[in-house]
Amino acid sequence: MRNRLLFLFLSFSVTAFSQITINSSDMPVAGDTLRSSIAYNMDSFDFSATGENYTWDFSALIPIEQRVDTFITVTETPVSFWPFFLTSANLVTKFNPAGLLPGLPSAEAFRFFQNSTASYKDVGYGLILEGTPIPLKYAQADEIYRFPMTYGQSYNAASGLEIGLPGMGYLMIDRERQNEVDGWGSLTTPFGTFEVIRYRSTVDEYDSLFLEETGMGQALQRNYIEYHWVAKEMGIPLLQVLIDESLGSTAVYRDSARFITVGVSQQLASAAQLQVYPNPVEQFFTLKLSGAKAGNAFLQIFDMQGRQTYAEAIAVRPGVNEIKLSTDETRLKAGIYYIRILSDKLSLQTKIMVVK
Repeated sequence: MRNRLLFLFLSFSVTAFSQITINSSDMPVAGDTLRSSIAYNMDSFDFSATGENYTWDFSALIPIEQRVDTFITVTETPVSFWPFFLTSANLVTKFNPAGLLPGLPSAEAFRFFQNSTASYKDVGYGLILEGTPIPLKYAQADEIYRFPMTYGQSYNAASGLEIGLPGMGYLMIDRERQNEVDGWGSLTTPFGTFEVIRYRSTVDEYDSLFLEETGMGQALQRNYIEYHWVAKEMGIPLLQVLIDESLGSTAVYRDSARFITVGVSQQLASAAQLQVYPNPVEQFFTLKLSGAKAGNAFLQIFDMQGRQTYAEAIAVRPGVNEIKLSTDETRLKAGIYYIRILSDKLSLQTKIMVVK
């Protein structure tokens, strides 16, 4: 009897604490609708820590907003994209085009993936600009995951695209990844506790962008790190963290629907207007908020990839408000950014260009 109990205990221990393996069946499928929250207090955590049978506790993450990713098939996108992606992709999700090209918040945009038994790849993008379809396909797809994903796995990957955008400008991306599955264990977020493996990708990327609208171009050498905590049958990472000193860092975690207020008042008037000057700016700039009622709000600044670089709570007075900031204080490098004043009933947004 004692031996049988010992055997059962050992069997349970192996099941409870053994590492998982991620395969293509754990990725999204067409028809999935997956909700995530974006956290704004990520500076409170050490995301780099890892190890075997490790316990990651990020239960104190606080969401500032949510997004929903809906996955579809290539044939559910405009037919103009089919010749470019039908044989190279089998999964698509809509995305924010401001993450690829600034000034296009209302454009229809798609991101194409290839999920196979061997890997999960980002194949490219499709934009609809003023009714014109523009495919942005990587010359070599960006290999994000290689299957099966197990602890200790490491590999390198390279990708890039180069394309002229008629009437818009020019875009080039050259990216190299060094990938490693560097940990496994238990992850806790506000969504719950799950067994995961941890993926780390160190990225060396060169971006070049020229916009005819502004007559200005920018080139940026980026070095950033992505951490993904991946679980069985969850589709997307339970937690995905980007550490980027050039463009700002973000933490996005799988979540359920939440009513998010972030302590913001409901008293901003719908007629309020938001302006920024000077624009372009080198160092100091002023936000002018007019037509608002008294209350509290939240100020956010996002880069072209939709990543938050700066946030603070602000008090709003009736009439005209001026908020003076600097590019050093808000961690803005050369580039184009979106500034937003947010309450739970109002979202005001404007754009600023930083030149240095």
